[in-house]
Amino acid sequence: MSTRLHKLMISLDRLAFIDLETSGLSPTENRITEIGVITVDTSGVKEWSTLIHPGERLSERSRLFNDIGDNAVAAAPRFKNIAADLFARLSGYLFIAHNARFDFSFLRAEFQRVGIEFCPPVLCSVMLSRKLYPASIGHDLDTLMQRHGLKADMRHRALPDARLIWQFWQVIQSEHDPEHIETAIAALLAGPVLPPHLDPSLIERLPETPGVFVLHGKDSVVLHAGKAGNLKLHLQNYFRIDRTSDKALAVSHQVNNITWRTTRGTIGAQLQLKALSISLTAAQKRRSLRALYSWQLIPDAYPCLVPIRLSDRFGDNECYGIYSSELKARNALVRVATNSNLCHALLGIGESSAFRCTGCIVKGKANCGMKSTRIKQLTKAVLALGPLRVEKWPFDGPIGLKERSDLHIVEDWRYLGTAQSDEEIHHILECRRNEFDEDTFVFLSKTLSRLPRRRIVRLASRSNSNQEQFHVD
Repeated sequence: MSTRLHKLMISLDRLAFIDLETSGLSPTENRITEIGVITVDTSGVKEWSTLIHPGERLSERSRLFNDIGDNAVAAAPRFKNIAADLFARLSGYLFIAHNARFDFSFLRAEFQRVGIEFCPPVLCSVMLSRKLYPASIGHDLDTLMQRHGLKADMRHRALPDARLIWQFWQVIQSEHDPEHIETAIAALLAGPVLPPHLDPSLIERLPETPGVFVLHGKDSVVLHAGKAGNLKLHLQNYFRIDRTSDKALAVSHQVNNITWRTTRGTIGAQLQLKALSISLTAAQKRRSLRALYSWQLIPDAYPCLVPIRLSDRFGDNECYGIYSSELKARNALVRVATNSNLCHALLGIGESSAFRCTGCIVKGKANCGMKSTRIKQLTKAVLALGPLRVEKWPFDGPIGLKERSDLHIVEDWRYLGTAQSDEEIHHILECRRNEFDEDTFVFLSKTLSRLPRRRIVRLASRSNSNQEQFHVD
């Protein structure tokens, strides 16, 4: 064993070549339908394979690629029935698979469902082929079969495909010096395990600066968008098996491209992530475009609370709570009123059989709307709603947050854009956007409270044409 492998505590004397067939592409939503394992150690070579009942009907993709029928799967054991045996079979072995992220993510998800933590060292044979044969084009199993003369009775079945990986391993032992192979493996084990369709040079080209990034799948579909203080380090860790999250494992094996945009600092990275709405996933788009609601307190009005959409400006009145729908806003208000015995009429809550006003009970009867108790009830309401209070915008108009040569322009808790000149400032202010985003609000409220005053530039308000000039350093 080489010194580098020794430092990683990995032995090449205990190898497990693994292939899976699955009912779909998502380890969180789909299940394993077949497992093939070939273990190689000092005692020899052992093969093991089984079908797995996935608890669901097979997808058309599964039928098309691996010819596993529903009847055969119906008679197969569930994963929980073979989990202990499989875990014992793989323990202490180097996990080797073609597109290892895919196979590992499914196996880890299955083991987690039965309460077993599965964290073996993982080696991707796609990445190993790329490292040992950098001049070759294509590293999928079909291409390796043609290039290296590998043989298989059939394809897209677990054990035959595991045999192909084992054959490839034997080929590289005959074509490369052992020290060269160990050095390549040590480098791969120490770094990220990349998905098979992602160009490794992309990771190397990533800048070590703050920025935002988008992970793309097939046909440029956006899988994930995020921010980082160091793009290169963040994405290297994102693809590391030993540091990855379940959420990352669910999509990372599908990544085939990364796009990014550098920023001058972490404030810009956080704010510009929201500006990537055109590139977000469908779920993120729905979340970013949804209408958010709050309750606005108007003390002199009756009722004193009015639901507002946060796409509108906050104005001078106090607001309470941020909710994803008007119904959720009302339900939250009902809960507060019930728990604190507040007057429903004062708050504008209609009576129902489920929720009766308990704040105005006089001699066993509800007497909502009594003028004599209005001030008392209003005081109780303000105190009860206090924890939900949305902080007011603390400036008279827009401001700029300095971050090196960038000026991030925000107003009323909304990010308007980033400028590097007076002309850009004027353009952004003339084209104000009105989207309110809860995450941006939370980020700005925390950031403004700890940002030095010298980094905050007051800009023109709607009613004031006197604007402080911003000059690029």
